[in-house]
Amino acid sequence: MKLIVAGGTGLLATEVIRQSLQLPEITSVLALARKQVKVEGVDSSKLKSVIIEDYSNYPEHVKAEFAGADACIWTVAITPGRAMTYDFAEVKRICQDCTMAGLKAIYEAGPSKPFRFAYFSGEGTPRDMTKKPMFLGQYLLMRGETENMVLEYGAEHADIEICVAKPGIITSSITVGRAAVAAIYGFANLFTDSLANVSRKACAAAILQQVVHGFEKETLSNADLVRIGRAAQDIP
Repeated sequence: MKLIVAGGTGLLATEVIRQSLQLPEITSVLALARKQVKVEGVDSSKLKSVIIEDYSNYPEHVKAEFAGADACIWTVAITPGRAMTYDFAEVKRICQDCTMAGLKAIYEAGPSKPFRFAYFSGEGTPRDMTKKPMFLGQYLLMRGETENMVLEYGAEHADIEICVAKPGIITSSITVGRAAVAAIYGFANLFTDSLANVSRKACAAAILQQVVHGFEKETLSNADLVRIGRAAQDIP
């Protein structure tokens, strides 16, 4: 399997790439990012880093790299926390315009058929445009609209399989601060499931299991990602 990971330097994408390089089913990993992608501690012989200046514009030499791809995991976005520091037009361009431009560029490049496209959105993002959330309403509606656009593109192309992954907070221990937050969520998980969260390792394992073996459903909730990720890691 030839896998594209878009947004290759991000928190989740780096873990997806690290795990994908260790899966025998995946023979080639194309990391798409605005700078060189390097992964330490694992055999990187299957990894090819492709640099792109703008996720909304795909030169022919980049499209050529997409040819024959079996799947793509799309993680390019501006997160809710960072969105407040950008003009909304730029947030929408990155989250929506770039997503659709990337999906179309990959399809036009001639991927394998069927081609699996996993799009990362977020827990609680509405697809009903009449239901504006009280918090981050404009942002969340835009993300929900993007989900609809991705799903519609898949519906219009029978040789594309689409899955929208909707994790809650993605926890990790790569820094002291993140480790502290992860510990808090881990403790809270002992008493409630109302705080949607999933570890970076479990989330990566879950989406890789799905792109390799097939999407079990069109939308994967945070709970789905936790369940699939734990099973993929053989965690009881």
